[in-house]
Amino acid sequence: MISTGKISAAIVGVTGYEGAGAARILAQHPNFQITEVVSRSLQGSALSSALPSLASSDAGKLIICEDIQDSEIVFLAVPHGPAADLASRYRAQGRSVIDISADFRFRNPQEYERWYGRPHPAPELLPQAVYGLPEWFRQEIHKTKLTANPGCFPTGAILALAPIWRGHLIEEDIIVNSLTGISGAGRSPTLRAHFVEDAESVTAYAVNGHRHLPEMEGTLQQIAPKYSAPKITFVPHLVPMNRGILTTCYATLRDSATLADAKNALQQAYAAEPFVVLTDTPPETGWARGSNMCFIYCAVQPGSRRLIIISAIDNLMKGGAGQAVQNANIMYQLPETAGLEFVGVWP
Repeated sequence: MISTGKISAAIVGVTGYEGAGAARILAQHPNFQITEVVSRSLQGSALSSALPSLASSDAGKLIICEDIQDSEIVFLAVPHGPAADLASRYRAQGRSVIDISADFRFRNPQEYERWYGRPHPAPELLPQAVYGLPEWFRQEIHKTKLTANPGCFPTGAILALAPIWRGHLIEEDIIVNSLTGISGAGRSPTLRAHFVEDAESVTAYAVNGHRHLPEMEGTLQQIAPKYSAPKITFVPHLVPMNRGILTTCYATLRDSATLADAKNALQQAYAAEPFVVLTDTPPETGWARGSNMCFIYCAVQPGSRRLIIISAIDNLMKGGAGQAVQNANIMYQLPETAGLEFVGVWP
């Protein structure tokens, strides 16, 4: 291996949407170099055979292998369960790990078992894992070697709600509705992610309880532990588009709180954040497409005290691979925007 002075990075699960997104970003990153790529399929093939969009990059010439040998940091883009097993092994080898699965998002292993239907595979690692939402846990991410990348739905919801919740401006009962593109289901073909099934139709799913619900509630409680826990009703909806999440949150303002207070809380929280933009009009998922941005807007329903907060992200960027690279930048004390200065793709 030729030394470039860059930090060596491996992507495990490189042929999925999140792994491919990480490869796209890291292939152009000024401080990281992809040195190893792992996939259950296509071992022995050049990465460009699986991801032709990387054909012109050095990363595209890498040979997909069975496991990693030398890389300093590992991006785990594999399903929950196997991710924890791999994270345990790689941490024992001294490597930094960013887990894009759900395995380290909960502090309580019983909560993990309740929502994921199996005992946590590596509970001994939970105390050292940090929830990787940079705008709220930057200092903790800076100190850890194991970052748990947030879920896509919680990213949009928590960024929208956290400043207002921390300011004690809204009541505990909150409704979160999210519209997501089909890529959120992953790359493996399923009936639910079939074009003919999804085109010309919108559907709600996981109405009886989505695994991202406790992640939203638990993180908001962690941000403002002195208040009663939020009670969130969360309903995701699948819409026939490739990527993007539009989240609309509904909450009731407390007696003395105003829309101006909510806007001020958002401004104070995010004025210096490179990837959060507060808007004067309701955002669209198309604004964030291909970028690591989160757009946030809030308003009050006329004649009521109903506060509406809307966020828009790309589920594969700020909701996935982009945020993973943002976390890696923080872990290695690099400029937080390094490799992420993409503007949205429009139209």
